Amino acid sequence: MEEESGEVRDVFGRRRRGGGEGNGKKEFSGNTITIASAVIAIIIFSAVVSAYPHGMHISEQHNVSYTGNDNVFLSGALTVSGNIKGLIISENISEGKFYGVEQVIITDGAEEKRFSNADITITGEDWKMNTNATIDEKFGYAIAAFNSSNETAMGILTEDVIHFTCNGDTALHLNNGFISIENESWEERGNFYIVLKGNFNASVDAEVTGLQTAGGLNVSFEKSNNFDSSLLNSLDMEIPPLPFDIDGACMILGGVISIDGSPERIDNFSFFRGEGNAFISENMHLNMKAVVSIVDGSFYTCEKATKVWFIPDRIILLLPIAIAVWIISAIIRKKYSAKIEDYDKGMSGFAFVIHILALAISFYLWDQEIKYEFGESMISLAISFARDGSMGFLQLMIVPLEIIPWFAAFTFIALPVRVILSSLFSLIGLERVGKGVGKATGVLMLFFAGVVYIPFFLNVTVVPLIKEILFGILGG
Repeated sequence: MEEESGEVRDVFGRRRRGGGEGNGKKEFSGNTITIASAVIAIIIFSAVVSAYPHGMHISEQHNVSYTGNDNVFLSGALTVSGNIKGLIISENISEGKFYGVEQVIITDGAEEKRFSNADITITGEDWKMNTNATIDEKFGYAIAAFNSSNETAMGILTEDVIHFTCNGDTALHLNNGFISIENESWEERGNFYIVLKGNFNASVDAEVTGLQTAGGLNVSFEKSNNFDSSLLNSLDMEIPPLPFDIDGACMILGGVISIDGSPERIDNFSFFRGEGNAFISENMHLNMKAVVSIVDGSFYTCEKATKVWFIPDRIILLLPIAIAVWIISAIIRKKYSAKIEDYDKGMSGFAFVIHILALAISFYLWDQEIKYEFGESMISLAISFARDGSMGFLQLMIVPLEIIPWFAAFTFIALPVRVILSSLFSLIGLERVGKGVGKATGVLMLFFAGVVYIPFFLNVTVVPLIKEILFGILGG
């Protein structure tokens, strides 16, 4: 006859026999542990999002350098400084200003006007200045296009006002413009030839401003917070419709570049997203760190490991290791009849929670890494759609760029890691815990180890499908 006083329950609420040592202790059921685990998981996920609101930014960066006179496009938060010896040409001038000009001589072909110590405001279709000027300007967002065959080698497109200082006499041709001399209240509209004498400050707000670069200009660029795609409409350079953000970007349309010290010939165009600086005179000398590098339509990677089909051997080795561990563990369990621990039976909920937590963290960090690389991601696309109610075809292209390498990394990294760990845990009778830990570790490794292989997976999956989009406009 069983003694009622000897009956106690274990941590999952099951009856067990034992002495009074466990009596009086508060016990928890499997459901209680699952709920508590879920609450803790939500807190942990919130902490990860709070700690890494923009992701971890662990993607591989490449050192890119270029010297040449091919067409180059820079985009982002630009800083331009240096000497302008020669022409400044502005088109569609909203407002140009010259401050405290020592002497102004204005000719319209019929009569000449002279003013002293004048402040001048000009609007017009365009002007062409011949000057010796210095510039030191930071633009919230701008596009700089280098084309050595143009009259002015570098064009700047920006919504910001461009400031510069003229040193010595300046000659200016104004086409179909309006001039206002503030200190003598003189105004006139027409075509003018203007001489500005002395040293003075100037500014221009125009659709496009071209700068002659013989004096040497330094240009640095990085990602901005004020990206304005409408500026591309005024760009006199063919840019292929790329399926990701071109903010903080460099595009080179020909020539030879060096990536991590390795020379690469550009036959069509190459695209780099990151930050860097350039010195521009007759040629451009560029150095940058690029988190995304596309060379002639393929994602660049310096990975030199032997590959099986398209998969680098570093990760393909995980598959035979996983298979071997699974076979060995199955043989050992069958031979020695490994006993499943009683407390493991109630850990299914806990195992599920840690798997879902790791999956959510992994995908969130992966999505933010994609956004760091390409400027767009599935989550940002969903937020944009919820706000604006529409999205374009090129925006949707970020979905395969993100999800296909994720599934590839899941197959070649997450699954083998899961098999290895769950097999090892099963040897000590913790099958349910092992499955949860294996799945959780696998999807976390998917992010940390898989990010570096994104270029490989894209090159053999998405890139062949979108090359027509990348090259079609250029006739490549």
